Amino acid sequence: MGVVVFLFVIAAAFLAVALVGPYRLYWRARPHAARQPSDGALAFGRVAAFGVAGVFVFGGCSVQAGIDRGTWSASEVREAAEDAAGSMAADTQIRRDPTQGYTSLIEADVLRAGEDQGPSYRISVERAGSGHDYEVSGGGADTTVCMHVTEEESAEGGVFVPGADGSGSSIAEYDLTATVDDGAC
Repeated sequence: MGVVVFLFVIAAAFLAVALVGPYRLYWRARPHAARQPSDGALAFGRVAAFGVAGVFVFGGCSVQAGIDRGTWSASEVREAAEDAAGSMAADTQIRRDPTQGYTSLIEADVLRAGEDQGPSYRISVERAGSGHDYEVSGGGADTTVCMHVTEEESAEGGVFVPGADGSGSSIAEYDLTATVDDGAC
């Protein structure tokens, strides 16, 4: 953040030079016998100062955009979690690992939903307790959202798994619904 402020201060200094024109004031205080730059040269100096100020403003904005891409904001985390909750409800799921629950599914959906919002490597989904509550947080965001997942056995049945002896079994599928609340679970 300090770099951004520094770039904007430098831009402000060049903007002041362009607007006030200290070169013109300096040359007017000197005796007329002294060699003075032409009005064209002074105008070119002002235009150059405006250009340099613009370059520093562009640099400051670019650095700030890079900082914003490297962190998640609180609203981006919440929006990505809500989008992930909606996508989880779209398809039936097979029950996941009992120790991790739906952590990997939620993390993948949040990353997909927040593709252009923050860095994918800075998202964290952790199971809270033994139920289906998950804390979702993004790197740089000072907030955590709680996603509560409820599962209901699907009316479509399940996935048929054939056995070696010709028999088979069925693995149940679940319809998931999720809600997102602010704060930790």
